[in-house]
Amino acid sequence: MGSYEILSIGTKLKNLREKYNVNQEDISGKEITRNLISQIEHDKANLTKNAAEIILKNLKIICDKRHISVDEDIEYLMEDEKSQANKILDKYIKELKDLSIYKDNAFDNKLSEVESFLINWDIKDKKISIFELAGDYYCAINNLEKSLLYYEKARTLIDINNYTDNFVSILRKLSMIYFYMDKYEDNIKCCNFAIKNFKNMSKDYYCIFIYNSALCYIKLKNYSIALKRFIKIENIVKEINIEKYYSVLNQEACCFGEMHEYEKSLELNNYILANINKTNYQSYLVALINLTYNYIDINNNIEAKKVLNTIDETINNLTHDSKYLPDTYFEIGKIYKRLNETEKAENFYCTALTYAKKLNRNSLVKDILLNLMDTCKFSKDNRKVITIKNEFFILSGKIGKVIEPLEDKLIEFYLDTEDIQSLKELYAFKKRLSLKRM
Repeated sequence: MGSYEILSIGTKLKNLREKYNVNQEDISGKEITRNLISQIEHDKANLTKNAAEIILKNLKIICDKRHISVDEDIEYLMEDEKSQANKILDKYIKELKDLSIYKDNAFDNKLSEVESFLINWDIKDKKISIFELAGDYYCAINNLEKSLLYYEKARTLIDINNYTDNFVSILRKLSMIYFYMDKYEDNIKCCNFAIKNFKNMSKDYYCIFIYNSALCYIKLKNYSIALKRFIKIENIVKEINIEKYYSVLNQEACCFGEMHEYEKSLELNNYILANINKTNYQSYLVALINLTYNYIDINNNIEAKKVLNTIDETINNLTHDSKYLPDTYFEIGKIYKRLNETEKAENFYCTALTYAKKLNRNSLVKDILLNLMDTCKFSKDNRKVITIKNEFFILSGKIGKVIEPLEDKLIEFYLDTEDIQSLKELYAFKKRLSLKRM
């Protein structure tokens, strides 16, 4: 490993003698025995500070006579292997940070080198830093599976008796990845773990974990628990950040709507739209989408379409690197589907699919394809179904298992259209994938 080699104190002493061409008697002098030097070099005796000072003093006397300067000092000679390992890991951490801006294999290669080094050195604080860095890197390049792997590695090393903002930050990042990967129950456990074990966390972090867990309860269709959690942090968030306050209210309105309390949802949505900063386009769009659902739920499609016009005018204001794009386009597509505007629904689904694939949101890609398949079922558009089938092959291969709900819809379509060849393709693909998993 070159400059990253770890040397025992005995090996360093032996190398020192070889470098300056001196024997054991030369550096032992009259104050320590040659036998002690030999034992230290064979790592059978410890090097004390007094012995190290004597060795270096005698070495310098010899080298001065030869007009040679001695580069090493007592700190170098006394530094044990663990201290060396800590310094090496600090260098590795810096290198990983420097490489994290690149998207080639350099980071992966360096990380592999670091992990090989860590096999022999269980230094927890350095491991946590390295695993968090890896999680951040893979999250940035949308490799959610690897990001999750490294954040979970970091979490297993966290000492719940030793609070730091860094530990809580790792749990927050882990919570985010769990959400994007549809691991809602794991996300709730992660949030509850953080709240239970880190009582001294800031109000910001406390609200984030309550909010994230509440979002998961929405996904699990447990709207009453989600609503209670949002209400719990509503006033705290209002003091911290007014824009995030409206995000909380947006989710409350969503819960009321899903619980069929349409008047409460409508009232809350109208309050949000009357007060929100409309240049906060994401929260503004969420409120508009919620309001559209409200009108559809109470069979007021005329007002729903008016709000949709505002949505269409606003959505282009989202930046093209916004992580909310796929979800937003998907929700608008679902609204058009409920209004029986199939072509518009399909257009929004396709845009959502593009962004979801770009962000490696596999679970969302699956949901979009399922909805796209529903629109194609009525149009009997075989060309579009071929595209969905190809996406099905790609995604199933990527996650290593057949997406059964989508497979069922494809089989149903091909049975209706009597496309035996496509049915054979689906069967052959499933068989190949099953063999790979064996």
